[in-house]
Amino acid sequence: MKKIAITTGDPAGIGPEITAKALRFFPIKENIAYIIYGKIDRYNDGNFLQKINSSDEADKSGLYFIEIDNYDVEIGKPSLESGKATLEILEKCADDLNTKKLDAVVTCPISKNAIRFTDPKFIGHTEFFADKSNSEEVIMSFWGPYFNLALLTTHMPVAEVPAYLTQEILEKKFRKIYSEACKLLGAPKVAMLAINPHAGENGAFGSEDNMIAEMLDRLAKEDVLIDGPFPADTFFARHATSYDLIISAFHDQGLIPFKMLSSDQGVNVTLGLPYIRTSVDHGTAFDIAGKGIANEASLESAIKFAENLLEPEKGTEFTNYSAFAEHYDKYMQAVNYPRWAKLVLDKYRKRYEQDPENILELACGTANVATLLSKQGFSVDASDLAPEMLKIAAEKEFAPRLFLADMTDEITTGSYDLIICLFDSVNYLQDVSQVRKMLKNSYKALNKNGLFIFDTVTIKNSIDNFDGFVNLEDSQDQYIIHQSDLDESNLIQTTELTFFRKHGFSFQRNDEIHKQKLFSISELKKEIKKSNYNLIGIYSTESSENLINLSNDKLETEYTRLFFVLEN
Repeated sequence: MKKIAITTGDPAGIGPEITAKALRFFPIKENIAYIIYGKIDRYNDGNFLQKINSSDEADKSGLYFIEIDNYDVEIGKPSLESGKATLEILEKCADDLNTKKLDAVVTCPISKNAIRFTDPKFIGHTEFFADKSNSEEVIMSFWGPYFNLALLTTHMPVAEVPAYLTQEILEKKFRKIYSEACKLLGAPKVAMLAINPHAGENGAFGSEDNMIAEMLDRLAKEDVLIDGPFPADTFFARHATSYDLIISAFHDQGLIPFKMLSSDQGVNVTLGLPYIRTSVDHGTAFDIAGKGIANEASLESAIKFAENLLEPEKGTEFTNYSAFAEHYDKYMQAVNYPRWAKLVLDKYRKRYEQDPENILELACGTANVATLLSKQGFSVDASDLAPEMLKIAAEKEFAPRLFLADMTDEITTGSYDLIICLFDSVNYLQDVSQVRKMLKNSYKALNKNGLFIFDTVTIKNSIDNFDGFVNLEDSQDQYIIHQSDLDESNLIQTTELTFFRKHGFSFQRNDEIHKQKLFSISELKKEIKKSNYNLIGIYSTESSENLINLSNDKLETEYTRLFFVLEN
């Protein structure tokens, strides 16, 4: 099992907040333990967080917390005390890294000034971990969706750069960068940016780039293949997408375009350490600390990047409703959610002449029904497979307790009188074995005299409303293309969603493909009969009558959506 540390940075900054936000609904990998060092804002739902005293106690996959905090720290105000706490976090984590108790570290932002009250020689994360691990040559690099960047110098004044980059140092750094790039990328295409304007114009603006060109020619004979140096003023407009990694001589030369394009998607990676170290690419943001508005996206990217470096063959798992999540409520705004909430409550009340005490909504999306039930005073839990949907749900007034889970997972959050799974979520299951698993696990989580209510769409719904459907929505900053088609031979409805969103001076594209299986009524009835459930009702939005005695053919050809009411 692998262990990833997450250091929460300066306790007066946004580190504790973004750590909580990033990990609350983070998909925990089965063979990874995530250990938080420092301070974290805690929630009463989401992933379970176990407090421990030592990384040795993290003996199985899950989320752990080693508390290192100074309670005298005032949020938003860096100080001697916040610097002491930050340094203690880093020291403790470095000790565990050096003794090989950890495989990787992901760092949240720190205040260098606050740490210097205690350690006047402190420069930054990169230099700290290099010193603690006795690594002679490390490289600060940044990885993002548009291009990747490596720096020859880190936090060094621009005036000192030319004198520092001697032939000896340059050769070491070029070799190290290319070697590390090969480990991460296989056979990378690497480019070097010129130090001077127009690459020095053959010495008219300095001789450094001539020296670099000669060195790169010589290294190429040893298969250290780096192109350049290229004039930096035109490179990003013309050549950046042709290279896997770009080398910049000094901090701002490469990081200005990187941060402008990659924004909160960028990841800081230290190359050359004996372990993996990734980081957010932003600062402590003391001005917004404690206000609940900090963006955790860069930290999530940094954690996922560390995961992929530990297990590159597994890659990043994709879930539906990632890019679509922020648009979901707008797309569903015509839905009469109070009517749906009333429908499921009425079925329970009519059966048992009382209200359910505990309710669970599976595949809750942004939890619109669960939130309405919670507002009415019910004890409601809700789960979904998409972290992005849960994050939106969590921001709503009267939000239920939320958990990251698939509708087929074993239910460990409690036992319930009423379990619901609505808005054709069941159709996202691709075969009857998954339906069988959902029925089995929901049955186990129901109290005696409990109901499980789920809905499904029919082939009539797909033919009438979605087959051959195309829609384009545009606004000032984004375009959305929605296309749906029905494969009648396999009874699969495919929806393709393409999003173009303005991002700085360009548009960023995201694509999602949603596949829904149109189960026959006979298939669903057969699986219900195999389970321990009793099917006590089939209803539709078009009628209040119990349709349980209608033929399967009539149910499929006359109704677009059906609700199955099951009793344990």
